[in-house]
Amino acid sequence: MVLETGQGAALSADAHHGVDQQTMEARAYAVARAFEPLIVNTVVGFIGPEYLYDGKQIIRAGLEDHFCGKLMGVPLGCDVCYTNHAEADGDDMDTLLTLLGVAGVSYIMGVPGADDVMLGYQSTSFHDALYLRETLGLRRAPEFEAWLVETGLADEAGRLLGPGAGNPLLAAPGLALPGLAA
Repeated sequence: MVLETGQGAALSADAHHGVDQQTMEARAYAVARAFEPLIVNTVVGFIGPEYLYDGKQIIRAGLEDHFCGKLMGVPLGCDVCYTNHAEADGDDMDTLLTLLGVAGVSYIMGVPGADDVMLGYQSTSFHDALYLRETLGLRRAPEFEAWLVETGLADEAGRLLGPGAGNPLLAAPGLALPGLAA
């Protein structure tokens, strides 16, 4: 089971009964813990400036969520993101991403291109997770890395294979990505 939450959800639904959004978020983790989920995800800046006005507030909320997730014992990860109408930018998200990585976040959610056009928000992409792993000397989840090796998408050291290097997805006719060196 996967559960998703984020500060401001109870406030936007007028279901907070006067309680602050961080306390409501911690309560959501307590409820999640009762279900023993595989992962819990906080979408930290998704709701927008109505609840988290700017990059500084989103950074604070992301760190608060991470701390409460650890305190409550849930496998909490984070979609480091902001809505397009918030007073935030990619630098703020890079800061939060790095701080969460150093603090031992369970995982980071990524979207292709870091741009969720359907929901109108900016997130992190797969290259952001790669930056974090390389900078902090981290590895992928062992099960996922084993799958990448078994399918021929990565070598034994866990490095992703490019076109012409045995990658079965990029070797298929018509699927090679132009401009990538073999």
